[in-house]
Amino acid sequence: MQGEPFRSRHRVARARWAVRTTLIGAFGLTLATTPACAHRMKTIALLQEAGAPWTVTPRPEIPLEVVTRSTAIPDPLPVEGAPVSYADVEHSLAHAVGSATVPWAEAHRHQRPEGWQLFVELVQADAEFSDQRLKITMSVRATLRTRYGNVYLAQTHAHCQQAGLVEPERGASVIYSCMARMSRDLAGWLGGVEP
Repeated sequence: MQGEPFRSRHRVARARWAVRTTLIGAFGLTLATTPACAHRMKTIALLQEAGAPWTVTPRPEIPLEVVTRSTAIPDPLPVEGAPVSYADVEHSLAHAVGSATVPWAEAHRHQRPEGWQLFVELVQADAEFSDQRLKITMSVRATLRTRYGNVYLAQTHAHCQQAGLVEPERGASVIYSCMARMSRDLAGWLGGVEP
């Protein structure tokens, strides 16, 4: 007789535990599946969205193709210490490097009529504003190759650090000055490369 109430209490406790476990399990299942259901994956058909890709290659009369990449650099580039960021850094760098290095390619065109490709990778870019001073730091790795055959010719690094007493909103001149310094360094390096 004494064992009977114990068994009843044990059954009741087990039954309550089973109900709690089922409710917790069902709740956990709901939590686990809700986020997956809330964000449906959207598939974009590239050909339908943008049409067929078209690769533009440089014409033979262009002796130097400058290609820039900035895979590890945020775009737009945020300015630490100010609510400002700079966009189009990579494209601006391509213009700066191209304008400084094309004269070298023009001067050596007869040595390699098919031309060259200068691959410039922006490996560091930092912008900081403190004490009313904007400071820009950039580093690139440049690789020169033949345009046809993609034959490696040379590689170098260039670095610049430029600062100015300007508000971050007016900082383009400081960035361009830094890019111009690096571009002149790259042009000087090309002067010592065997084309």
